[in-house]
Amino acid sequence: MKFEIPFIKGPGRYLINVAGESFYPESFAFLCGPRREDGVNIEARAQLDLQDDNPHDKHAVRVSIQGHPVGHLSREHARAFRRTVRYGELSMHETFECAAIICGGWDRGEDGTGHFGVRLDLNLDDD
Repeated sequence: MKFEIPFIKGPGRYLINVAGESFYPESFAFLCGPRREDGVNIEARAQLDLQDDNPHDKHAVRVSIQGHPVGHLSREHARAFRRTVRYGELSMHETFECAAIICGGWDRGEDGTGHFGVRLDLNLDDD
């Protein structure tokens, strides 16, 4: 049986930072294009996948945008997210969506460049 992917609406504050974005430069190049002097601030829809088979952390939650991986929830946030979805009405799902913002990615020439980041609009019980 195939389930519709549930969208989790947050409080609109985008306080949850995704971890490990620097491992996915190709994803950000596709999603954002080239770096800009002022960087980007792009609204997006993120997909969160429970990764019980992740060899580094059986509680991992992968974050993707438009099918491109952009990082993971931190260990602390992954556990809080899993508590939220496992013990609620969403326990039969393994994949979820929420609002996200892609930010950063600035290039100021000799003054340096900034990494891309992703912030999620989720309300976790440890916020």
